[in-house]
Amino acid sequence: MTLSVAQAENMLKRQLEERKRGPSYGRLPRQVTICGGGNGAHVCAGFLAWKGIKVNVLTRRPREWAPSIEIITQSSSWEAKGTFAGTLHVVSDEASRVVPGSEYVIIAAPANAHPALLTKVAPHLDFGAKIGALFAQGGFDWAVKHAFGTEKIKRIGVMFGLQNIPWICKAVKYGHSARILGPKKGLWVATYPVEARDATARDLESMFDIPCHTLPNFLNLTLTPSNQIIHPARYYAIFRDWDGKRSYSRRELEAREGLTLYKGMDEYSAECLATLDNELQQIKFALLQQFPQLDLSYVMPIGERIVNQYGDDVTNRSSLRQIFRSNRGYSSCLTPLKEQSPGRYQPLVESRLFWEDIPYGLVILKNLVELLGNFPTPAIDFMIRWHQTFMKKDYLLSDNQLNPRLLHETGAPCKYGIHRVEEIVETCLPRELLGYRHPRSRM
Repeated sequence: MTLSVAQAENMLKRQLEERKRGPSYGRLPRQVTICGGGNGAHVCAGFLAWKGIKVNVLTRRPREWAPSIEIITQSSSWEAKGTFAGTLHVVSDEASRVVPGSEYVIIAAPANAHPALLTKVAPHLDFGAKIGALFAQGGFDWAVKHAFGTEKIKRIGVMFGLQNIPWICKAVKYGHSARILGPKKGLWVATYPVEARDATARDLESMFDIPCHTLPNFLNLTLTPSNQIIHPARYYAIFRDWDGKRSYSRRELEAREGLTLYKGMDEYSAECLATLDNELQQIKFALLQQFPQLDLSYVMPIGERIVNQYGDDVTNRSSLRQIFRSNRGYSSCLTPLKEQSPGRYQPLVESRLFWEDIPYGLVILKNLVELLGNFPTPAIDFMIRWHQTFMKKDYLLSDNQLNPRLLHETGAPCKYGIHRVEEIVETCLPRELLGYRHPRSRM
């Protein structure tokens, strides 16, 4: 990874400041609203309530939630905490009942659910409250600006997004209990305004009991080489001979190491992933060519990013394949499958691997390419085409351009009325650099 002098100086400054601060935490908010009903929402709600915070939950299925959420930590590195429970304050499908009074509103749902949740939340957010995503892949800042509009967005104190969910976790019984399989070693947060990142990081450390580092801006989240390239590459490599009809036995899937999503990463999967990652890095460099003052230092190559996130859990760093196979944090993740008949399986087309990672992952990257000069991205194009075949969608047309009629179903910048590259970076620069044109950008 090559850094500019300014980026290196900023990173060194932040590291020195963090060392001086040591382990000191921020403050716990009095009230938090969790929006969503998935695995992360269960753990987030139960854990924060257990810590003494008044927790409300916005969910489509409020009647299925118990008064408290039990969190199981057995066999995780948090096992010493034991099994604990957090009592919830209000659980409702009406934002007007759960959002007012909350200092933090946390979206804990897939990226494709963000726009609808944000539209529900916007009229009820207290002035000065913070709103963010537990996992902010997919242009979260663009979605917030679009949902709130020019007037309601003035209510927001800070917009924030985490690079990854704080835990690998699983709901055990919907609305009642969840299991933490493995907490992350560290969290990374981006904010708007960017000047609020240090204070927000301290608050999140206090809330989640995990060290929280700062990212320069939201583009470091949207461009992070994560699910949007990992899942398409791996799923295609496992099922590249699928015709939409045939099914596979467990023995067949074992033979191609396809039962585990990450631990079974083979050489072909790693090659597909590396090719996608190379094109993602081209997008990064195209942005830096036009905006040299933009800090994208955390958009690392995929292997480096995983080692940076999981640390000592990665025991073999000799190749991209081995980084995945040896990562203890990935060992328990199974490949999503649909049991078509007893003992016969097909790809789970209904899963997030299709409906989040394509329209709110690769399609976003492709739209950025179109705005940045439309340079060739054969790997991204191929993966969109393979997945969209089984989704019965035409996100990408025969001329390798995105279908404008389907942009409203995606997280592409153009969906939010963003048609100029300058608008992409509006939430990603310090105030003093807004409107500044670096001399190198004119070359």
